[in-house]
Amino acid sequence: MLGSHAAHGEIAEVDRQASMAGEVDDIVDFPRLSGCASGADLHGWLLRFSRSLGFFGGRYTQFGRPGWGLGDKEPGRPIRHLSTSGDADREDEAWILGDPSLARIRGTYAPFCWSTRAEPRFNARQNAWLEEERARGVCAGLAIPVQDSGGCPAHMSLFGRDVESVQLLIARRAPELAFAAGQFHALAKTLLPVAAWVDPGPRLSNREVECLKLAALGQTVDESGHTLGISGRTVEFHLRNALEKLGAPTKLRAVVLAFGVGLATL
Repeated sequence: MLGSHAAHGEIAEVDRQASMAGEVDDIVDFPRLSGCASGADLHGWLLRFSRSLGFFGGRYTQFGRPGWGLGDKEPGRPIRHLSTSGDADREDEAWILGDPSLARIRGTYAPFCWSTRAEPRFNARQNAWLEEERARGVCAGLAIPVQDSGGCPAHMSLFGRDVESVQLLIARRAPELAFAAGQFHALAKTLLPVAAWVDPGPRLSNREVECLKLAALGQTVDESGHTLGISGRTVEFHLRNALEKLGAPTKLRAVVLAFGVGLATL
C-alpha cells in the first residue's frame, strides 16, 4: 500500500535524523498546540510531534458509539480521522477498522506499543493491515488512547521505530504523551469535521445540541432553562425537535445517538 520509493526515502531520512539526535525522547520538548486554529494546523503539529520523537508520522482517530450493544472493548465507528501518511487518502473507514490495536482503545488510559508482527489471534483483515504496514517499512508504533467524556474514545497512533525503543519511550514519558494526546483531542473535536464516510444524518440546531448536552448532564428541563436563560417549556420544545430529527423515542436514546455519531460533544 505505502511501499513507494518516495515513502522509503522519507523513512530513511527520518531514521538518519533520529540517529543523529541520539536519545531524542529524552531531550526533545513537544511542539506547542496553542497556535493550532485549523485542521491543517493540527496536521502540521502531528507531523512535528511524531518526527520529534523519531517516528515516521502519526494518525489520530476518534470513534463514535451510535447505540448500545457494542462489546466493552469495541471502539465503535471511526468518525474523525487525520493522518500524516503519504497515502492518507487510502485510509478509509474499512482500513482503520483493520488495526489490531483498536481492541485495546476503549477503556485503556496508558500508552502502549504495537507491533506489525502477524499473530494467530488476529483475523485475516487485521493481518492484512499489519502486512501493509510492514510493506512500507513499519516495524512497530505507539498508541496513545484518550477516553472522551462523551463516550467517544480517540487515539493517536505514531508509526515507526522498533518495539524496544517504543517501550523505552513509554517508560520515560507516558504521562507527557497522554497529556499531549488529550490536548490534541480536545482541539480536534472542534477543528476537524466528521469524516466523509460518516452519514451526516440530521442537522441539529445549536439550541437543540445545548439542550441535549444539559440533559446528558442530568439537568431537568427547568434547570436547563435556567442555565440557558429560557423557559422550561422552550427546552421541552427543543428536546422534542431533537428527538424527532434523531428518530429517538426517549431523551436518553437521543443523547446516545447525538453523542455517538459526533452531532454533539461535551
